[in-house]
Amino acid sequence: MSNSRKTVWIIFAIFMLVLVVVAYMVDKNQNNLDFLLRMKNYIPFMLYFSLFGALVFLFALFFNQIDHAKAKKLITQLENDKNKLKAKLFDMQEEKSSASPVVAKTRIVEEPAKESPSSSHTEEEKKGEDSPLES
Repeated sequence: MSNSRKTVWIIFAIFMLVLVVVAYMVDKNQNNLDFLLRMKNYIPFMLYFSLFGALVFLFALFFNQIDHAKAKKLITQLENDKNKLKAKLFDMQEEKSSASPVVAKTRIVEEPAKESPSSSHTEEEKKGEDSPLES
């Protein structure tokens, strides 16, 4: 929670505490006519105090809406990132599955070299022909 938001909630809590204390004092002195007549002089202050409370409430509501918009934007961004990662994973799996059969199809098997029909000599005869001792 940011400092400005904490400040708004602390001010709102103090406002509510003062409001409860004043309401308790008026309730305890409801039969005291002198107290009630003195309270009549404070009615303009009570009006300003209630407007201040409404303003603090609007600030709290404003900060809540901002946080909600940020959270919604973050959720949208994270969902987009998740979908991109899913697409990359799907592409990687497709490449892997399509690459495996291709490798199997293009695998070269080495076969023994076939001799040409004109030379029917075996390897031993070839070695013997090349040696200088027989001549």
